[in-house]
Amino acid sequence: MQLVRLFEPCQVGGMRLLNRVVMPSMGLAYTDCYEFNERFRAFYMERARGGAGMITVGPCGVDTAGSVPMMIGLFDNRNRDALGEFLAQVHRETSAKVCVQLLHMGRYALSWLTGEPCLAPSAIPSKLTGETPKEMDAKDLDRVREAYAEAARRAVSVGFDAVEVLACTGYLMSQFLSPVTNQRTDGYGGSEENRMRFPLEVLAKVREAAPGAAVGVRIAGNEFMPGGNANAACARFAAAAEAAGADWINVTGGWHETNVPQLTSNVPPGAYLYLARGVKEAVSVPVFGSNRLGDPLVAERALRAGMCDLICWGRPLLADPGLPDKARAGKFSEITPCIACNQGCFDTVFSGSGVTCVMNPACGRELEGPPKPVAGKKRIFVAGAGPAGLMFARTAAERGHQVTVFEASDQPGGQMRLAQAPPGKAEFGRGLESLVSRAKNAGVDIRLNEPLTADTVQKENPALVVCATGAKPLRPPIPGADLPHVVDAWDVLSDKVAHIGKNVVIVGGSATGCETAHWVASLDAPDDHALAFLLYHNAEDPEVLARLCHRPGRNITVVDMLPRLAANVGRTSRWSLLKSLRLCGVSLCPDTKVKKITQDAVVVEAGEGERSIPADTVILAVGAAPENLLARELQGVSVPVTVIGDARAPRSLLEAIREGYEAGLKV
Repeated sequence: MQLVRLFEPCQVGGMRLLNRVVMPSMGLAYTDCYEFNERFRAFYMERARGGAGMITVGPCGVDTAGSVPMMIGLFDNRNRDALGEFLAQVHRETSAKVCVQLLHMGRYALSWLTGEPCLAPSAIPSKLTGETPKEMDAKDLDRVREAYAEAARRAVSVGFDAVEVLACTGYLMSQFLSPVTNQRTDGYGGSEENRMRFPLEVLAKVREAAPGAAVGVRIAGNEFMPGGNANAACARFAAAAEAAGADWINVTGGWHETNVPQLTSNVPPGAYLYLARGVKEAVSVPVFGSNRLGDPLVAERALRAGMCDLICWGRPLLADPGLPDKARAGKFSEITPCIACNQGCFDTVFSGSGVTCVMNPACGRELEGPPKPVAGKKRIFVAGAGPAGLMFARTAAERGHQVTVFEASDQPGGQMRLAQAPPGKAEFGRGLESLVSRAKNAGVDIRLNEPLTADTVQKENPALVVCATGAKPLRPPIPGADLPHVVDAWDVLSDKVAHIGKNVVIVGGSATGCETAHWVASLDAPDDHALAFLLYHNAEDPEVLARLCHRPGRNITVVDMLPRLAANVGRTSRWSLLKSLRLCGVSLCPDTKVKKITQDAVVVEAGEGERSIPADTVILAVGAAPENLLARELQGVSVPVTVIGDARAPRSLLEAIREGYEAGLKV
């Protein structure tokens, strides 16, 4: 399929955009004092140069009570010069238009961080922060309205082309819109019309304060909150926003508090386009589609189908700032895909760190510039074609070194191959394909079924050996762990285990154990295509189909001696994984110690004492140990050796790829 619609010029308000690619606002946490600094500037310039039609800076706080120091402040003039210089550079060097997004966090704000009480339409505690906000009175309403207007005036005065009001994901504007958080009895609460009033007043104020600029609003197409607004109500607000002066409607999914996954890898690409379509049917201004649209072909199909008018690429532009230009040129093998893991973006933001990307360790480090070419070319051998080894090889090769990767197995990828096996993790396969193709594009020689040995190193005498030989699963000293029906989770996920019984106990409740449980639970469930077929033809009642998905034909139990299961899974993905296990009826047993494994049971001890769990298959997922035999064998060889990734110590995918990148920068 040719990418035709995606790269058509289009009109949004008074702006003529080069194409239909929009980079939406994303919290980056690159400051701790509301400052638009050089790190922000380098980050956004890289995306502007990559070919997007419009990039959005922000979210930017309109006052201190509704923001945090980790975001850019537009409530005073501290960033006037820096923003003005940045915008002049964008307009001078690229064709991108630049939008600013204005935000008030409402009850999501943190009073202990801002030193001011958080505000909301009603005094309903926030599940995210645990704080009970102050119900806004008339003075608060006036102050916030004027704060938005003043921020918009300031934005236009420094050169922004457009202004967007954030009215989604559970922040202040959406708190007014939703009956979940708005229980006022005055003119700003109760009826749908009243609940719309304050957001529409803010939008009108911004429109008035930003003459000559395009003005839009980002909304939730469905709050996905019990008792909250669904798509029809959100579409009615979109129509009212258009009447109030909005030049576009940017449609995303639910709130931060929702228990419906929005951005994790188990969300199918384009799953929420129907929300944009529902809004598009209610308005005449352009509608932006969001969430899991990073595959250019998915984006093109969405535009051709008329589901939306423009495409938001947020995390995809973290992974590859040049994605638009590469897609337009048909250079698909050079694209670094977003794999929706959330490890480097949302998980880091929620931990208070600056955004990076698993697939792109240079994200957030744009000030360093591209890797520098080497003065002297070296011949380098890499042992292991896992993520750390592939990233090192690519980085070193791009700098000018001659790199050969030796892989003992018949496939590259190491544990990344296992990561793509559980339900909803197929994106990790795309990530692996990208690591391999980008290494090959850089000139790396990847040799499969050819382990690197000490003899080869002594014979060939390379300038450097990088050991990225990965890890191996641990076998715990549990009585009965050597019985025939006891298998490793890695073998299960690699499809090497032909017989899995009806009663399955998984020993170890880390990410590997929990995802293996999900894999086993899905074995006899209808796949996505079968489920869609049955639903489309009304072959079964939806309740029957749900039971087929949620009730596996096995009794599955996960036990772990630690009190917190899936503790090594990021905050933004862990809840979704555990929800899936509960939906599938998997028994979760934290604080439980395995005493022994018998022919037909696993004997465990917990607070209630000792008990036996029936088991005809036992799966071990108790961790991994470095596989660094080659590194030890090379200790007496004169060739320098560097050990990276799991061969050094078991680590996350984010850590392994970053370590490979940084090692590649140093040689």
